[in-house]
Amino acid sequence: MDERERDEGGKYVEEVTLDAVMAVFEETDLPVLTTSEVADEVACSRPAAYNKLETLVEQGDLHKKKVGARAAVYIRLDE
Repeated sequence: MDERERDEGGKYVEEVTLDAVMAVFEETDLPVLTTSEVADEVACSRPAAYNKLETLVEQGDLHKKKVGARAAVYIRLDE
């Protein structure tokens, strides 16, 4: 049985927030991280981490750089 929390409308409560993903970048000495590294740090799936990272890129909080045919890294932008 699924133990995830639901809101009043019955939808699952978001477990991984954008703030939690940004905190990974703020808490590391490395300004460049992969999707897998972020997923490991926030204890979520790679797809969930990828979706959050892509949202942060769209918002201008992170930069995405392709480093191979199917590989990319995410870079924290200095404020």
